Amino acid sequence: MPSRPPDAGTTGSSDAASPLVQTGERAAGSSLRALLEAIGDSLWDWNLITNETFFSRSYKKILGYAEHELGHHIDDWLSHVHPDDVGHAMEATRQHLEGQTPDYEDEHRMRCRDGSWKWVRSRGAVVERNASGQPVRMMGLITDITQNRQLTDQLKESHTLLSNFSRYLPGVFYQFQRFPDGRFCFPYASQAVVDVFGIQPEQLREDASALFSKIHPDDLPAMVNGVRVSAMELSQWHHEYRVLQHDATVRWYVGNAIPERMIDGSILWHGFLSDITERKQAEERAYKAEQQIRLILKASNQGLYDVNILTGEGQYSPEYAKMLGYDADEFAGQPEFWNNFWKSGIHPDDVPRLKTALRNHIKAKDGSDYQAEFRQKTKSGEWIWIMSRGRIVERDSQGRAVRMQGTHIDITERKVSEEMLRVNQELLQASKDRYKLLARELDILINNAPVGIMFVSDGVIIRANKVLADLCRFDDAQAMIGKKTTFLYADETDYEAFGAQVIPQLQRDEPVEIEWRVKRIDGEPFLARIAGRALPPENYVRGTVWMLEDITDQRRTMDALKQSEQRLQRLINSSLIGIAQGGENGQLNDVNDVFAQLCGHAREHLLSRQRVWELLLSEADILVCRQAYAELLSAGTTAPFEVTLKHPGGHDIPILVGLSHLENSRSEWVVFAMDISERHRINQLKSEFISVVSHELRTPLTSIRGSLGILDSGIAGVLPEKVGQLIKIAHNNSLRLIDLVNDILDMDKLVSGKMRFKSEPVDLVSLVANAIEANQAYAQTLKVSLRFVASTEIAWVLADSDRLMQVMANLLSNAAKFSPEGEVVDIEITGISRDEHRSYRITVSDKGPGIPPEFQSHLYEPFTQADGTDTRRRGGTGLGLPITKTLVEKMNGQLGFTTGSGSGTQFWCEFVVFTQ
Repeated sequence: MPSRPPDAGTTGSSDAASPLVQTGERAAGSSLRALLEAIGDSLWDWNLITNETFFSRSYKKILGYAEHELGHHIDDWLSHVHPDDVGHAMEATRQHLEGQTPDYEDEHRMRCRDGSWKWVRSRGAVVERNASGQPVRMMGLITDITQNRQLTDQLKESHTLLSNFSRYLPGVFYQFQRFPDGRFCFPYASQAVVDVFGIQPEQLREDASALFSKIHPDDLPAMVNGVRVSAMELSQWHHEYRVLQHDATVRWYVGNAIPERMIDGSILWHGFLSDITERKQAEERAYKAEQQIRLILKASNQGLYDVNILTGEGQYSPEYAKMLGYDADEFAGQPEFWNNFWKSGIHPDDVPRLKTALRNHIKAKDGSDYQAEFRQKTKSGEWIWIMSRGRIVERDSQGRAVRMQGTHIDITERKVSEEMLRVNQELLQASKDRYKLLARELDILINNAPVGIMFVSDGVIIRANKVLADLCRFDDAQAMIGKKTTFLYADETDYEAFGAQVIPQLQRDEPVEIEWRVKRIDGEPFLARIAGRALPPENYVRGTVWMLEDITDQRRTMDALKQSEQRLQRLINSSLIGIAQGGENGQLNDVNDVFAQLCGHAREHLLSRQRVWELLLSEADILVCRQAYAELLSAGTTAPFEVTLKHPGGHDIPILVGLSHLENSRSEWVVFAMDISERHRINQLKSEFISVVSHELRTPLTSIRGSLGILDSGIAGVLPEKVGQLIKIAHNNSLRLIDLVNDILDMDKLVSGKMRFKSEPVDLVSLVANAIEANQAYAQTLKVSLRFVASTEIAWVLADSDRLMQVMANLLSNAAKFSPEGEVVDIEITGISRDEHRSYRITVSDKGPGIPPEFQSHLYEPFTQADGTDTRRRGGTGLGLPITKTLVEKMNGQLGFTTGSGSGTQFWCEFVVFTQ
């Protein structure tokens, strides 16, 4: 409710006598007043000329007055405003009446009938002016915000409690120093600085620039300026800023520090840094919610409706349309809107409750107001919360409700705020409970800690736990209370030496950790790890808390472990295999002497280089290593592989590499490297030997085969039967020997990479038909027939037709050899689709005995055969399948088989479909 205008009662008498310019405007104001009064809003209506003021029944009800109580003059309102609030209420009125603000709004306290005070928010606007444009009438609403104010005060108290509590939460304690020459450093930073900035405290002791690089660039200038002002005025430094995290996110921190000028002219700040990210996020959410709420409620922005509940026809204000995302003329007065309101406009969960509230209001007939809250769908399909208030304003002759008027207010943000408030209240209660629990947990922690703990004030023990009593051979912890700590030291000199070590750190409020030889109450000495921290001086006299742990056995164990590590290092260096260990960044952490010798570099040089593998390997070998490491990460293991070391002497050293995870670690790996130069040399000699022998054998064998063939055919004359039989055997063996030499030469070419392959379109249907025709005669000699079935007329792939004919010859001859007499070998071509990839498969199926399970893993090894006796009977070198597999893979195909005991074997090869 606004206050009396500055000129009320002194000017404007002539205006009162003048007719108002807009009669329609006056009538509209009266209609609005009647409507708002009818629906029960807390309305005030002020005549600025006469100072007569109307207060609605709901207005008076808020202050506890009956309808006939409370006067009708502006002074009646002024007498109820809290004296401390009159000033700003009058100022808000003046600014609106002078046109400085589009609307009037103020929050103030008003005295209730019982003498208590309520907080209200009063909003309104000038609704009528005279001919000269001067305001003559003002209307508005008040809202009871007492509960919101109380909740706000509770939140402030909660914030204070949480702030006090946060002093004991984890954070970064630090000392920050600025020298006259402009240098910065952190003489001390607690270990928590690692969690906040990812920097070790030792890195900051001489130079603080690494820490500044972690501060958000938008916040750094203000922070530096704050430090400069604090240094100039020796005033407390307080700043909130963002810190860049390693994952590219940011977190908010608040820093507080007290400066101190040092003798050398530098400034030393003692401070504490704590994480306020969640608070910042909450403030941002609360700020956004508050801004949205104020925009929605500004100038009583309520959606009005006037609807015939029998026909659905009605009128809706533009504010209501805008609230739902519509234009004002999209649904105003249309029955379809009223029908859709109930069919799809209301959230299904709210329809029953809304209908019940409406029915109860219609049945009541007592003039009471209707009020309900529900969710309504907007034009975009979203749901918003609506508070609906109104009443039935017209009934027919039979008493049926006909017409209803009221308001709709978007309370979505209020609902969100209520939920946030509920969550904050729960958090506050949880914090209070946590504070009490921490006190109990601290007591439990001290009494159940695995190390001895004592609180000391002015050199006297004032609290100790049982572990410390047992460690020092006291009967119980109570027996230590009041005891001076000097009993722990060998003598006064030892006591003073200990003090000289720790007192400077305690005075700087730094944590202390030291190993010192002390003694028990019975005089027995032991080595202890002692950690301590100064206690707040306002509660203790030279107070400290100490933790003591007997590490005598631990020290013996560490010494033994060190000796064991030395023995292990000697053992590793004595190995004949190079060993290197590193981390996921690729840098070497350690190598043995053999590995350093293989590389031709000193151990220190290998360990110090950041990109050592570029020094040792070619780009191709580095890629091989990366692929092996990726396989190790995904599968947990990887097969040994070969790479070549670049020796600084100018020669290369081939090595066989085994790569594995370090035990119990996925981020560390170990490499075993073996020099295989000699193996390569032997393989080269073997290859050269095979090549020479094979070529030297081919020419005489060809001559022998030709001569024996002439004799066997009878061209040279008829031979005696026994001689002819021997010639036939010799001829057949010469043929097998030539096949063996050819297979050996093919295998040698494949292994050495000398065999050339063409990549050309090949029709498998035509090629297989030709292969069957070429091998039919051989199959007939074994009394086996070949049968071809193709599911397609053509099957184009990319391959080398000559090499593919060689593959088919091997597969068909094998199938014929291992099929019983009278059986049929089936050859089939089928199309296969996998994950949008199409290929053709050639399958050769025999009716033989199948491949034994124990031999299947050795099937593609050179010179291996399942049954040597059977193979000698049927013929073969043991090289056909290894050559076939290599040929198929060189043509980017796949070779495989399925087999079963007594059910035959199906060999297949696949090639990707070629699209012309």
